[in-house]
Amino acid sequence: MWYYSINDTQQGPVDEAAIPQLLASGTIHPASLVWCAGMANWLPLNKSDLSHLVVPSGVQSPNLASPPYPPILQQPQFLNPYLPPTAAADIPSHQYRAAPLTWGQTFWSFEGRIPRRTYWAATGIWIAIFVVCGAAVSTAASTSDSHIETFLPIVFLIAMVPCIWSHFAIQVKRWHDRGKSGAMVLINLIPYIGGIWTFVECGCLRGSVGHNQYGHDPT
Repeated sequence: MWYYSINDTQQGPVDEAAIPQLLASGTIHPASLVWCAGMANWLPLNKSDLSHLVVPSGVQSPNLASPPYPPILQQPQFLNPYLPPTAAADIPSHQYRAAPLTWGQTFWSFEGRIPRRTYWAATGIWIAIFVVCGAAVSTAASTSDSHIETFLPIVFLIAMVPCIWSHFAIQVKRWHDRGKSGAMVLINLIPYIGGIWTFVECGCLRGSVGHNQYGHDPT
């Protein structure tokens, strides 16, 4: 799959068969920059592996008489994670959004940024898990089996380890989205004020617009 640049904005991906149509419509021209996986840098179309698709000067393409394609809307583009650094640097940061994190990264990683919707979705999943587990514990505690009552506190403590880790990972990435250090999670240690501050900043306010030191804008 190929990507091409229009006014310093990444477009695509398209397959090789679409390139002649883009040329015929005037969307791109022989000097337009193109890139695909495996290339170290963006290259002009007529100097890339697609150069054989460029119609020689003086030879009319059969598609030139067809109506021009509709103009391409300049919408924020997802950053292609396979772009080399030099290629990504050619695209203005305000022109694209970061590809969303996987759920595994959302729950366990301390890197990157997440928007409010992801923060609340992940928090809601943990609340649902606690409700189900709480109901199971209550049911087990109501039995007369002394062995179950003995092991319930141990199981609960073991289950709290991944929960606490995930809670901090989710909140750290949300603080990153606000352009602040992940150490801000320690504000939760301040009674009352810490919880209110976290709710407002992480749950209600939009993250930094555009790129910040923790990554590209996920909103």
